[in-house]
Amino acid sequence: MVCSMLEQIGYRAVEAGDGAEALRILESNEQVQLVLTDMIMPEMSGTELARRLAEVRPDLRVLFMSGYTDDPVVRKVGLEPSIFLSKPFTATDLARKIRQALDMPWAGVPNL
Repeated sequence: MVCSMLEQIGYRAVEAGDGAEALRILESNEQVQLVLTDMIMPEMSGTELARRLAEVRPDLRVLFMSGYTDDPVVRKVGLEPSIFLSKPFTATDLARKIRQALDMPWAGVPNL
């Protein structure tokens, strides 16, 4: 659904089934400028994906999303509003947050 939303607002989206697949895709695809990842995923969390991506693509921007506001790591990421999108969200919310994440100066993935 999120990929469809992104494509409707003019972005090209590449979907991955899990963090490991995302790593494989992103290690070989220099065209990707931003990763939108869920915080809580099976086998690899969004924060672990971001850490591992930072090792191979430190310039790659990451935007986290989650609906689990009780998780301590999610709360910590939520303190960085420019890299966090709370679920549920609208296509307008998504477009605004993607634009913000792409336009802001990128200091890399914060220590989470």
